[in-house]
Amino acid sequence: MNFSPSSAARGAFGALLVLVAGCGEDDGSTDFERGQAAYEVRDLAKAERFFEKSLARAPEDPDRLLLLARVRLDLGEIAAARELVTRAAAVAGKDSDVMLFGAQVAWHAKDYEAAAETFSAVADRADFDAATRAEGFAGLGIVEMTCNNRHRARIAFLRAIRLDRRCASAWYHLAQLYRDGFGYPEAALENFEIFVRLEASASPRVQRVQRSDIPGLKEAITRAAADRPGVAKRDSSACAAEISKAEAALKKRTYKPACQHYEAALKADPISYPAALGLAQTQLKVDPGKGGQAKAFESYKLACALRPSAISTFLTAGSMAAKLGYHAQAVEIYSRAVAASPASREALDGLIRALRKVGNKASVAQAYQEYRDSLTAPKRK
Repeated sequence: MNFSPSSAARGAFGALLVLVAGCGEDDGSTDFERGQAAYEVRDLAKAERFFEKSLARAPEDPDRLLLLARVRLDLGEIAAARELVTRAAAVAGKDSDVMLFGAQVAWHAKDYEAAAETFSAVADRADFDAATRAEGFAGLGIVEMTCNNRHRARIAFLRAIRLDRRCASAWYHLAQLYRDGFGYPEAALENFEIFVRLEASASPRVQRVQRSDIPGLKEAITRAAADRPGVAKRDSSACAAEISKAEAALKKRTYKPACQHYEAALKADPISYPAALGLAQTQLKVDPGKGGQAKAFESYKLACALRPSAISTFLTAGSMAAKLGYHAQAVEIYSRAVAASPASREALDGLIRALRKVGNKASVAQAYQEYRDSLTAPKRK
């Protein structure tokens, strides 16, 4: 995992280039222009030398300090970059560019506490615009990912996206988190595809996502479906015929025959979501007691696996898991529901309740509660 400048950050960086380049000859503009040319072709050592000369003419200029810090960070000179950012902060105060880059450098220095604190400070500043605050939340999410706090990371990314739906960094890292942290390939695929639409098509990260990440996820999803028992001999026509018979039986309120037809439909096509869902619903009608609920719950879980975007199915399955006392399973089901529908208050409420039933998850539940509360709060401009 690594940071890359957002579109807003790149724009700010470009503005700094123009600002400094406009200085007079006696103010180091020639050295700066040479440094800029070297930086554009990634000759970082040369860029560093010219930027140092330019900064010597105006040692308290926060823009020049940040530009040289950027080069030194790219060179891997983390301590030197951090010293320059500290100097910039002393001059510029609580400037958002200084704060965001300072947090990024702290992350590279593995000072995760300082990075999280500064990213949080940016995210919470009411006087910063939505895009800037979103970058703060996205940075915080990256820190939480690094520290293996997957739920807190997701909350940070979701809050970034709520503030600015064009925050490409949040979409990209949320996709990574869903793929590698949660194991939700469908949600990861959707988020990678949104990222690609938002980010500049020529960027190396977009090209890597298009060339490797998206095809890899599609292949994994297809392979998982193909590996289900009985899929090689699936008969969609026979499945459809059995579902029609089940629906006819349901109209007559003959639930046992309906259940048998749904079972036959699922046997004919093991990846039929309608067959799995129909079986789950009918099993409850055949036996509404705890035994029937347990059977229906297994069928609901299958239906959820077959259609990860079916939010209502997840909500029903999560509710059943909670009633049956399967609290850890309820957490997973509601968590996937949040992946499918991040603004679903019902999914969030279910996840919060389930987390509070699982040991040592109270603080995570509270973090989700704060995110849930933010959905009803007006967005700050």
